[in-house]
Amino acid sequence: MATIGDKIKAIRKARELSQVEFSAIIGISQGRLSEIEKNITKPSAETLIQLRKKFDIDINWLLD
Repeated sequence: MATIGDKIKAIRKARELSQVEFSAIIGISQGRLSEIEKNITKPSAETLIQLRKKFDIDINWLLD
């Protein structure tokens, strides 16, 4: 079962963006993105909103 971090990493990879590029688009640091992708931490509500706005991601899909 894919985690939120796995799904966010898949979104980034599908768009062929580096962690630096992707994190800049959604307004977080590259280090924070790395922690999210490694499932060390969870994305904030604001990060989820930015993912929806910038990449048209279904937040429900991320959370399921």
